[in-house]
Amino acid sequence: MSDHWQNFSHHWNRLGSPMRPCAEDIGNFRAALGDTPGNCLLLGVTPELAGVSAQLTALDNSADMIRALWPQDKRAILGEWLDMPFEDASFDNVVGDGCPVLLEFPQQQTRFFAEIARVLKPGGKLVLRAFVCAAQAESPEQVCHEAMQGNIKGFHAFKWRLSMAIASQTPGYTFRIAESLRTFDRHFPDRQQLVDATGWDMQDVATLDLYRDSAALYSYPPLSELRKILPKTLVETGLMYGHYELAERCPLLVLERRA
Repeated sequence: MSDHWQNFSHHWNRLGSPMRPCAEDIGNFRAALGDTPGNCLLLGVTPELAGVSAQLTALDNSADMIRALWPQDKRAILGEWLDMPFEDASFDNVVGDGCPVLLEFPQQQTRFFAEIARVLKPGGKLVLRAFVCAAQAESPEQVCHEAMQGNIKGFHAFKWRLSMAIASQTPGYTFRIAESLRTFDRHFPDRQQLVDATGWDMQDVATLDLYRDSAALYSYPPLSELRKILPKTLVETGLMYGHYELAERCPLLVLERRA
């Protein structure tokens, strides 16, 4: 697993929306948080979110990611999201970008949200961009056909759609991300043909190779299933969407910690 994140840290700048938050996402994070002061916990080290709070602490379990992506003048702690090294009610707000995708559904994600509820103060907010598969599932074959027809604008949107399609056919919506590369290679043994048909950059296409032999598990449940595992102490108060490609599958959830 450490090799997976070491590789990602070295290629972060090749990744694009929707995998990384764009300016619109960051604006939505800020709007959801409002002017709320106090301590804020960032789950992960998404560098685009380093400025969402003046009192920000990042929590990540990869020293490579912290070292490569996180500003040196910002606080970061090495630790696990499922066993956070903080006392109860330590934070006024918690934010994260795509975090649940890295956790098995439903067991690990249930524990994840319970830990967030534990470290949040009553009245505090959780602002989280989630990656969810479509309510009407599509197959990997459909996604690849859409790509060759020129109906998917960006490669990173294609990559996410392909992974979501695989997840939708997998028990628990959880699968080894290496399967995305294997599926891609089966459908596109000649990458140049795909690049010629779509106009995508071959270097962007090569980011799929980061998944080769990876043991990492990714999860993309539908939003309806994700909502079912939220603890009763986290109440949904808002839902925001962007306008970029695949934004409809990247909702920004706003939840409030109730006593």
